[in-house]
Amino acid sequence: MPRTRTIATSLAALAGLAALTGCSSEASGEGAGKPITQQLSQGQITQALPGAGEVISEWEPYRNKGVVKAPDSCALVDSPAPKGWVRAGRASYLHNGSTDDMAYATICLFDGPDNAKSAYAAWQDKNLQEQDSKDTVGEESVFLVDPDAQGTVYALSRSGSVAIKVEVQHTRGDTTGAHDMIAATLKRLQQVQDGERATATAADEAAKAAKK
Repeated sequence: MPRTRTIATSLAALAGLAALTGCSSEASGEGAGKPITQQLSQGQITQALPGAGEVISEWEPYRNKGVVKAPDSCALVDSPAPKGWVRAGRASYLHNGSTDDMAYATICLFDGPDNAKSAYAAWQDKNLQEQDSKDTVGEESVFLVDPDAQGTVYALSRSGSVAIKVEVQHTRGDTTGAHDMIAATLKRLQQVQDGERATATAADEAAKAAKK
């Protein structure tokens, strides 16, 4: 084969490989989900909080999903109300019907990504132990464990203008359930932002993780 044809063939193959790589990167970005950029209504936030049959196994909702009226609910204890807070929602959950162990999911909406990012950073208590996680939830996430509270887990995530916090008490440091819960909460937010019903569940996220 002439040298010129060999070079041309090689260049064409490289171009095709680059195109395939570009498509894969794009698909990967879409798979991570769209950032939350809309100013969601209180009803949309409430719908995004997981309900009965949508939380991790052996857990169930405790009372009704709550509307968070005070901005300091999206701040650390004894901290000032976070800048740019718009609205929020919170739900609590029982473990096997008992209040001995509780879980909580909080969605905090801000007026823009910068203020959501600041609140997310402020939640990261330096007294807690950071745990490794294979997957990032949203644009950034972290999983923290309190060794002085029988391994209570705090899962934190930020996506666009929203910061999400999930607390699961007394897990002995196992972050699996908190990861599934916060991933499902974000997916539900993405669904309502797209004008769909929130249908994602923690079980869905667990099944996805099991396939990886």
